Amino acid sequence: MWNCTGQSISMAQGDFGIELPITISDVTFTASDELRLRIVKNGVQVLEKTYSNIQNNKINLMLTEEDTALLPVGNYAYSLDWYQDDAFLCNVIPSAPFKVVAKA
Repeated sequence: MWNCTGQSISMAQGDFGIELPITISDVTFTASDELRLRIVKNGVQVLEKTYSNIQNNKINLMLTEEDTALLPVGNYAYSLDWYQDDAFLCNVIPSAPFKVVAKA
């Protein structure tokens, strides 16, 4: 299950298949836009997911079972970057906490 406070995200280890809607305000996306989510630990990229076909300024963050296998319990950081025609436009979220917690 996802837990969000501000831009901080946490999840239980091994969770997958649950959507977390993320809405970006004050921009207008086109068909050639993408948002790229990167999760890093100690400066090393652990996971990257690309979202295209952005509808109503919203993407649904969802991890697969294979994605969560890459995320053992620990503290990470994530970023969300905006690209258009594969060219970087801006950091929507330059860096925010992403935590994976142990199941009880």
